[in-house]
Amino acid sequence: MNLILTSQKGNEAKASAEFKEIALQHGLRKLHIEKSDFDGVLEVDLEDPRGFVAFFREYVRSEPFRVHFVQRVIPVDMVVDTDLEQIKEGAKQLGSQIGSTESFKIDIDDRDSPYSRRELIDAIADVVDRKVDLESPDMVVQIEVLGEYTALALARPDEIISITRLKRSS
Repeated sequence: MNLILTSQKGNEAKASAEFKEIALQHGLRKLHIEKSDFDGVLEVDLEDPRGFVAFFREYVRSEPFRVHFVQRVIPVDMVVDTDLEQIKEGAKQLGSQIGSTESFKIDIDDRDSPYSRRELIDAIADVVDRKVDLESPDMVVQIEVLGEYTALALARPDEIISITRLKRSS
Protein backbone atom coordinates (compact mmCIF):
# COMPACT_ATOMS: atom_id res chain seq x y z
CA MET A 1 0.00 0.00 0.00
CA ASN A 2 1.36 3.39 -0.96
CA LEU A 3 -1.85 5.47 -0.83
CA ILE A 4 -4.90 5.55 1.41
CA LEU A 5 -8.22 6.77 0.04
CA THR A 6 -11.15 7.65 2.21
CA SER A 7 -14.82 7.86 1.33
CA GLN A 8 -18.09 7.95 3.19
CA LYS A 9 -19.15 4.68 4.75
CA GLY A 10 -20.91 2.59 2.11
CA ASN A 11 -19.42 4.49 -0.82
CA GLU A 12 -16.16 2.55 -1.03
CA ALA A 13 -17.03 0.86 -4.36
CA LYS A 14 -18.06 4.17 -5.94
CA ALA A 15 -14.91 5.88 -4.64
CA SER A 16 -12.80 3.03 -6.02
CA ALA A 17 -14.43 3.28 -9.46
CA GLU A 18 -14.07 7.08 -9.46
CA PHE A 19 -10.40 6.84 -8.48
CA LYS A 20 -9.69 4.21 -11.15
CA GLU A 21 -11.30 6.38 -13.82
CA ILE A 22 -9.12 9.35 -12.87
CA ALA A 23 -6.03 7.12 -12.69
CA LEU A 24 -6.72 5.87 -16.23
CA GLN A 25 -6.96 9.48 -17.44
CA HIS A 26 -3.50 9.99 -15.94
CA GLY A 27 -2.27 6.94 -17.86
CA LEU A 28 -1.84 4.59 -14.92
CA ARG A 29 -2.31 0.96 -15.83
CA LYS A 30 -0.89 -0.84 -12.79
CA LEU A 31 -3.30 -0.10 -9.99
CA HIS A 32 -4.62 -2.21 -7.13
CA ILE A 33 -7.35 -1.01 -4.76
CA GLU A 34 -8.55 -3.02 -1.79
CA LYS A 35 -11.14 -2.21 0.86
CA SER A 36 -9.60 -2.18 4.31
CA ASP A 37 -11.20 -3.64 7.41
CA PHE A 38 -12.49 -0.14 8.21
CA ASP A 39 -15.53 1.50 6.65
CA GLY A 40 -14.62 4.28 4.25
CA VAL A 41 -10.94 3.32 3.95
CA LEU A 42 -9.37 1.95 0.76
CA GLU A 43 -5.76 0.79 0.40
CA VAL A 44 -4.11 1.54 -2.93
CA ASP A 45 -0.95 0.34 -4.66
CA LEU A 46 0.14 2.21 -7.75
CA GLU A 47 3.28 3.31 -9.52
CA ASP A 48 4.63 6.80 -8.68
CA PRO A 49 2.15 7.67 -5.90
CA ARG A 50 3.59 11.16 -5.28
CA GLY A 51 3.39 12.02 -8.97
CA PHE A 52 -0.19 10.81 -9.05
CA VAL A 53 -1.07 12.84 -5.94
CA ALA A 54 0.16 15.99 -7.72
CA PHE A 55 -1.93 15.09 -10.79
CA PHE A 56 -4.99 14.32 -8.65
CA ARG A 57 -4.71 17.65 -6.79
CA GLU A 58 -4.63 19.57 -10.09
CA TYR A 59 -7.46 17.43 -11.49
CA VAL A 60 -9.70 18.34 -8.54
CA ARG A 61 -8.80 22.02 -8.89
CA SER A 62 -9.67 22.05 -12.59
CA GLU A 63 -12.70 19.70 -12.37
CA PRO A 64 -14.01 20.19 -8.79
CA PHE A 65 -17.46 18.79 -9.47
CA ARG A 66 -16.25 15.56 -11.11
CA VAL A 67 -15.06 14.07 -7.81
CA HIS A 68 -18.00 12.94 -5.68
CA PHE A 69 -16.95 9.90 -3.65
CA VAL A 70 -13.23 10.18 -2.84
CA GLN A 71 -12.83 12.36 0.26
CA ARG A 72 -9.11 12.21 1.07
CA VAL A 73 -5.94 10.93 -0.60
CA ILE A 74 -3.01 10.23 1.72
CA PRO A 75 0.42 9.05 0.57
CA VAL A 76 2.07 6.21 2.51
CA ASP A 77 5.84 5.87 2.92
CA MET A 78 5.91 2.82 5.20
CA VAL A 79 3.67 0.38 6.98
CA VAL A 80 4.53 -1.07 10.41
CA ASP A 81 2.78 -3.18 13.00
CA THR A 82 0.72 -1.11 15.43
CA ASP A 83 3.39 -1.31 18.10
CA LEU A 84 4.56 1.90 19.78
CA GLU A 85 8.26 1.06 19.29
CA GLN A 86 7.79 0.30 15.58
CA ILE A 87 5.75 3.48 15.09
CA LYS A 88 8.46 5.50 16.88
CA GLU A 89 11.20 3.91 14.76
CA GLY A 90 9.28 4.63 11.54
CA ALA A 91 8.63 8.22 12.62
CA LYS A 92 12.31 8.63 13.51
CA GLN A 93 13.36 7.43 10.03
CA LEU A 94 10.90 9.78 8.35
CA GLY A 95 11.73 12.65 10.69
CA SER A 96 15.40 12.40 9.76
CA GLN A 97 14.36 13.53 6.26
CA ILE A 98 12.99 16.85 7.56
CA GLY A 99 15.49 19.63 6.88
CA SER A 100 17.20 21.19 9.90
CA THR A 101 15.45 24.53 9.28
CA GLU A 102 12.06 22.99 8.44
CA SER A 103 9.10 22.68 10.78
CA PHE A 104 6.60 19.85 11.10
CA LYS A 105 3.36 18.79 12.68
CA ILE A 106 1.91 15.38 13.48
CA ASP A 107 -1.51 14.37 12.13
CA ILE A 108 -3.10 11.17 13.37
CA ASP A 109 -6.14 9.22 12.23
CA ASP A 110 -6.55 6.34 14.63
CA ARG A 111 -8.90 3.50 13.88
CA ASP A 112 -8.99 0.78 16.51
CA SER A 113 -5.75 1.98 18.09
CA PRO A 114 -4.51 0.52 21.37
CA TYR A 115 -2.85 3.90 22.05
CA SER A 116 -4.36 7.28 22.80
CA ARG A 117 -3.65 10.16 20.45
CA ARG A 118 -1.61 11.78 23.23
CA GLU A 119 0.57 8.65 23.61
CA LEU A 120 1.23 8.59 19.87
CA ILE A 121 1.97 12.31 19.62
CA ASP A 122 4.32 12.24 22.64
CA ALA A 123 6.17 9.18 21.32
CA ILE A 124 6.65 10.68 17.86
CA ALA A 125 7.57 14.16 19.12
CA ASP A 126 10.29 12.55 21.28
CA VAL A 127 12.06 11.09 18.22
CA VAL A 128 11.62 13.91 15.69
CA ASP A 129 14.01 16.67 16.68
CA ARG A 130 12.65 19.53 14.60
CA LYS A 131 10.64 22.68 15.24
CA VAL A 132 6.88 22.13 15.60
CA ASP A 133 4.48 24.43 13.72
CA LEU A 134 0.82 23.47 13.98
CA GLU A 135 -0.45 26.28 11.73
CA SER A 136 1.90 26.33 8.76
CA PRO A 137 4.36 23.43 8.87
CA ASP A 138 6.82 22.64 6.10
CA MET A 139 6.19 18.91 6.55
CA VAL A 140 3.52 16.65 8.06
CA VAL A 141 4.20 13.35 9.79
CA GLN A 142 0.95 11.55 8.94
CA ILE A 143 0.01 8.53 11.06
CA GLU A 144 -2.88 6.31 9.95
CA VAL A 145 -3.59 3.58 12.52
CA LEU A 146 -5.56 0.78 10.88
CA GLY A 147 -5.99 -1.73 13.68
CA GLU A 148 -3.10 -4.20 13.59
CA TYR A 149 -0.93 -2.08 11.31
CA THR A 150 -0.07 1.58 10.93
CA ALA A 151 0.74 3.57 7.79
CA LEU A 152 3.21 6.44 8.10
CA ALA A 153 4.04 9.24 5.70
CA LEU A 154 6.22 12.31 5.59
CA ALA A 155 4.56 14.76 3.24
CA ARG A 156 4.29 18.41 2.38
CA PRO A 157 0.88 19.69 3.51
CA ASP A 158 -0.35 19.89 -0.12
CA GLU A 159 0.46 16.20 -0.68
CA ILE A 160 -2.31 15.14 1.72
CA ILE A 161 -5.43 15.89 -0.25
CA SER A 162 -8.77 16.80 1.26
CA ILE A 163 -11.26 17.04 -1.59
CA THR A 164 -13.56 19.33 0.42
CA ARG A 165 -10.76 21.81 1.16
CA LEU A 166 -9.59 21.77 -2.47
CA LYS A 167 -13.10 22.41 -3.75
CA ARG A 168 -13.52 25.35 -1.35
CA SER A 169 -10.27 26.90 -2.53
CA SER A 170 -11.06 26.44 -6.25
